[in-house]
Amino acid sequence: MKTYAIHWKSTVNGCMGTGTKRFEKAAAECLATELNEQYPDIDHEAIIAALPAAEPPAAKPALH
Repeated sequence: MKTYAIHWKSTVNGCMGTGTKRFEKAAAECLATELNEQYPDIDHEAIIAALPAAEPPAAKPALH
């Protein structure tokens, strides 16, 4: 199941973020390792991505 994403943080300026593409655990860990080798100023980590929150039900209009 593709539930992992790549979380990154710059060691230069502190910017951080999480990618939107989802991977299986082994693929995410492999990619994080490759990215850390290619971009030493950015720390990459495979994380379990938060599942999108369910949208709240639409408010029903009040009857007057």
